[in-house]
Amino acid sequence: SDPNDAAIVRTILALAMSLDLQVVAEGVETTGQLSFLRLHGCEGFQGYLFGRPVPIDVFVREHRLVPEGVAPGATSESGGP
Repeated sequence: SDPNDAAIVRTILALAMSLDLQVVAEGVETTGQLSFLRLHGCEGFQGYLFGRPVPIDVFVREHRLVPEGVAPGATSESGGP
């Protein structure tokens, strides 16, 4: 909500776009911040709005990618990979 902060963010996003760089905004905590960033062309976000930090083992367990067509939890003994 600070005008100087908003000007800095707009400038960084404009510079990144002019250099054809992708930007990930860190520390996004509110839907207002997310809306502002999207309005100004930012497409990558992370922060408490999306989730709290978790230990790596918890993240891996909860976000393990399962190949298409394989039942979650399948092993080679149960017909999976």
